[in-house]
Amino acid sequence: MVTFRHHIADGIRGMDEFDEDAVLAKAHLVDSDVLMLSGSLVDGSGTPSSDFDFCVIAEQADERFRRETFPRAEHMRYYTSGDRVKASFDYLPDSLLGVDVEYWTAQGVKDMLAAHRDLYRHMASRARKSSSFASSAVDFRLLSRLTYGVPLTNPEAYEEITAELVPGEVCYTAFRVAVGSYPDFRDLAGMWVQGDHESALVAARKLGQDTFRGLTHVYGNTNRNPKYLSRFLTRLPEHLTGLADRFRRLHAYGVADPAEGVMTWLDLIDLAFAEIRRVRDDAPSFVGREEFLGLLKAELHETMVWNPEISNEYCFRAREATDDLPSLRELLAALEKRGAAEHTLPLREWAAGRVAPAGENNKSA
Repeated sequence: MVTFRHHIADGIRGMDEFDEDAVLAKAHLVDSDVLMLSGSLVDGSGTPSSDFDFCVIAEQADERFRRETFPRAEHMRYYTSGDRVKASFDYLPDSLLGVDVEYWTAQGVKDMLAAHRDLYRHMASRARKSSSFASSAVDFRLLSRLTYGVPLTNPEAYEEITAELVPGEVCYTAFRVAVGSYPDFRDLAGMWVQGDHESALVAARKLGQDTFRGLTHVYGNTNRNPKYLSRFLTRLPEHLTGLADRFRRLHAYGVADPAEGVMTWLDLIDLAFAEIRRVRDDAPSFVGREEFLGLLKAELHETMVWNPEISNEYCFRAREATDDLPSLRELLAALEKRGAAEHTLPLREWAAGRVAPAGENNKSA
């Protein structure tokens, strides 16, 4: 008999009582399926109205995967891509609890994991914040769930299907998408110069969310969903409790003066970057500090027209890997004066002898 009640995380208060058989009936299992339980009820970030998140991994597509033969009458709704049924959803009777089931084939999961390996290699070869997820064949929600999901049936098959999964690589691709956006900081500076401190505060808050999400990824969090960020911050090491508490208070309550709020966020972001620098060399699959500086160096070439903007951009981006840089307050002040912040990055030396890049990978030869 399949049972999963003991996999529900402790500490989720107020959950309605449920019948395991009634929940499992929503999945329409066959004997050869791998049934994986994951989601917020397993990782401990759930609430009394969270869903049971299941993934059915079938040996091959069958009638459950097709619009015309899916048992639609038994579900509140189901999701399709063309004729392909991807997921179903329904509520349990007299309960806030929902049952969400995704349908994958074993080969589909393997192909997705192979696509992520390619994506990781790409992101590990560049220093910029990346939006490559949008054009990849990676379902990051499922990818994250595979790193902590529990196979309730056919665990040997599950182990074989997920053999290429490397949680540390998932953390790094999530990190690379989260942090390092100089355009976001530049937008913040433009709003600040205009005296639009309220808009600058919104931008600073987003930059703070991105950076602190990146901090959780350095410490092993594979979930990119920002709605759980405060809960994931509680799982950081004890020495970061004070920093996480400051983030949660500022994020929830702010400060009365928007200009002061911007500066408070910048100070907090600097502290998060300092912790990222401290631990990233020991984070599995992360590009180390020296290697990351090498990637930054590879982007520069001597034919660039040097100006304060280029200098400030690299001053911002290098802070995830090197300590000897001005604070974000100082960088904002330099942008406000249309000048360059003082720093010790040897940008011109890095560019010496390099030719302008060809193609679109931003690397000089």
